[in-house]
Amino acid sequence: MTPVELEAALKALDVPAKAGAYVPPDGVSLTLHVASGGSSLAVGRVEHLRVAGELLVARSPKTTTAVLLSGVIAIGREGSGTEGRRPAGFGA
Repeated sequence: MTPVELEAALKALDVPAKAGAYVPPDGVSLTLHVASGGSSLAVGRVEHLRVAGELLVARSPKTTTAVLLSGVIAIGREGSGTEGRRPAGFGA
């Protein structure tokens, strides 16, 4: 994936850029799918992304992982966030 493709994918997934990093809304996490040389890796529960040269640095609650941006083949979004949430009960 190129930086332009990354930006387009994150924009399509409604993940805004903040201060040079990409941070999904509350209640939302990302999964990066990375492949190289016939092997694949999924990096889940990502809460913060930033590009550092040719690397994509992904931070989850327990780990920080750096992968080659060119090896990222897909990005998934989990959770709905707080947008569009309806409170329980009969309220508006």
